[in-house]
Amino acid sequence: MARVPQAGVAMIKQFEGCRLEAYPDPRTGGKPYTIGWGNTRKRDGSPFQLGERISQAEADALLTWHVEAAFLPPLEKIPVWSSLTEPQQGAILSFAYNLGAHFYGNRGFETITRVLQKRQWDQIEAALVLYRNPGSNVEEGLLRRRLSEANLFLSGTSGVSLSAAGRDYLASGRTYGSGARLSQQAQAYLQGRSSPVATAPTTPTATDRRTLYLTNPYLQGEDVKQAQECLHRKGAGLVVDGVFGPATKLAVERFQQVNGLAVDGVVGSKTWSCLLMRVLYLTEPYLTGNDVRQVQQALAKAGQRVSIDGVFGPNTEQAVKQFQASQRLVTDGIVGPKTLTRLNIG
Repeated sequence: MARVPQAGVAMIKQFEGCRLEAYPDPRTGGKPYTIGWGNTRKRDGSPFQLGERISQAEADALLTWHVEAAFLPPLEKIPVWSSLTEPQQGAILSFAYNLGAHFYGNRGFETITRVLQKRQWDQIEAALVLYRNPGSNVEEGLLRRRLSEANLFLSGTSGVSLSAAGRDYLASGRTYGSGARLSQQAQAYLQGRSSPVATAPTTPTATDRRTLYLTNPYLQGEDVKQAQECLHRKGAGLVVDGVFGPATKLAVERFQQVNGLAVDGVVGSKTWSCLLMRVLYLTEPYLTGNDVRQVQQALAKAGQRVSIDGVFGPNTEQAVKQFQASQRLVTDGIVGPKTLTRLNIG
């Protein structure tokens, strides 16, 4: 059995809650019932039942088993994994536990994949911080988690350490202005970082994908897991287990409702396209690519003054906000499905 990096387990425990009595899924109000550090199934594969109890020692053992069974096998396929120190492995384990065991090499994870592949440890902090779900109500917590992971990773890295801004943020408390989504400390960290250009992900398509829906027996597979990981990254409180059950159907329905799709709980071509779509926003490093250029061209056609250079910088963000205001959309500078629809893209 592969050795579990205990530093990663400790970090998972730092950011995940533990409950010793099985409770209903917050979104479905029922199944799947969750217990411990987010587990829905026992070692034999059977689901937990409402009200079942376990001890703290059993919860910890179940977490270790879950990491060994579901997370280490795909992580060990990362080419550099065996050469990473335990703190480095622990940081990547925590990242994977939050965002999906199969992140490496998949769409949406081009930057962290490149940094790991090329061993660019001086860029690990900037790469991890990209995956904080900007614009969401969980951004602050994810920023703190990503910086904690970067700090752990770099504690096992010779010659590189967390930035002074990152250390200051982790050591500080949080002060919020009136109506602010991010703390003043988080804003200072994000505004103070330099802005190199990120490697551009390619725009994914939904062709040749299986239609997913609730049936009996439940659909299972890597495509279900990928859909769940996409939903999770977009804010759904969902267990990524590769099983299309009632909780996944409900998460799909809510995603469809928010994004102006037909609400049927079925992951067909349109829902797949929306799930796989890269959301564009101002971040560090700047996002680049043909999808950025396409948005800039559509903005220019709509009368906005914007440079068409394929780089999503402050000028593009301002143009997006002005366009959103003219369309009576939420003025957040984030190019999601609704903004793309108004731009006649997709």
